[in-house]
Amino acid sequence: MTVSACRAYVAGLPAALMATALWGFTFLGPAAVAPVNVYYLVVGRYGVFGLMSLAVLITHHRVGLRGLGPRRLLTALHLGVVGYIGFYLLLAMSAELGGGVLASTMTGLIPLMVTVVSNLLEKVLAWRRLVLPIAAISLGLLLVNSGAPADSSAGGRDPAFGAVLGFLASAAWSYFVIVNRRTLERARPAVDGTTWTACIGIGACLGSLLLLPLALTGGGRSPFADAGTLWPYLAWCVALAALGSWCATWFWNLASERLPATVMGPVIGMEAVFGAAFNLLWEGRTPAFHELWGGLLVVAGVLLASYLFNRAGLTRTAEPQQADLVIKAPAPASPEPRCSATTDPPEKPFR
Repeated sequence: MTVSACRAYVAGLPAALMATALWGFTFLGPAAVAPVNVYYLVVGRYGVFGLMSLAVLITHHRVGLRGLGPRRLLTALHLGVVGYIGFYLLLAMSAELGGGVLASTMTGLIPLMVTVVSNLLEKVLAWRRLVLPIAAISLGLLLVNSGAPADSSAGGRDPAFGAVLGFLASAAWSYFVIVNRRTLERARPAVDGTTWTACIGIGACLGSLLLLPLALTGGGRSPFADAGTLWPYLAWCVALAALGSWCATWFWNLASERLPATVMGPVIGMEAVFGAAFNLLWEGRTPAFHELWGGLLVVAGVLLASYLFNRAGLTRTAEPQQADLVIKAPAPASPEPRCSATTDPPEKPFR
């Protein structure tokens, strides 16, 4: 590894881990504001995120917004609705019905979903090689969910439906990751990351407004019931918006500029690990047997799938290079060698 590559890893890997840690921190939201219903939390968090994004566009990125174009703007807005509102709402409902550890662990499906869809689009790896990582992740999720009957006595708990909602949340975020990456690849360098993130934030804010009727008519306490409920609610909305939305995205973009995609894939799986760890700390307990080993199996399956894709990508890249070496092999010396500006002088030894 060269010095520049080593510096890129030293800066990029901590940034990627910080992003996943901040995303895992957001899993605490539903438990932290309870008994306020989850719709109020989503509206509050993304309302703050939208205001932050609007301030950024007005103060620094008006030119970038004009260069975005209506089609890309609509893409960014719809990604904000699906990836932020859809994902977090489904995840929060999953945590409410199945528990925070279950919901956090279900997000371990995201790297696998992204991997499978990417393989469908690019045909990198033979499907038979995915059997082992898929089996490990499935068994891990099964172990985590095996504690569901013991938790079902809690009021309002439905772990099975919570697992379904967690799966749908993972699908929404996987869609966001794939479409967002492909759109940015085609749009560069016309679109800068800050303008793009701000447009997504405005889309998330607009989408959250559709949940206002559900927030007003849903169960649970209103955050405006008293000051003891309002101030913690507002503090968590600001924290989730600033840390879990804006800062996490900024760290992820920083890491994406320095690390290859084959390294970023496994790091996404750490979001589930951080989320489960934060929930265990919040609940003040150690992980149960099924939670510990189930979570480890999920992480192992994610890392194995990423390793297989990394290896397949390296092999794929090496094959053209080998072919080039054969094609570009030096021809036998002729009696009258010809030199050009791009070749070494004949007296230099070949390395």
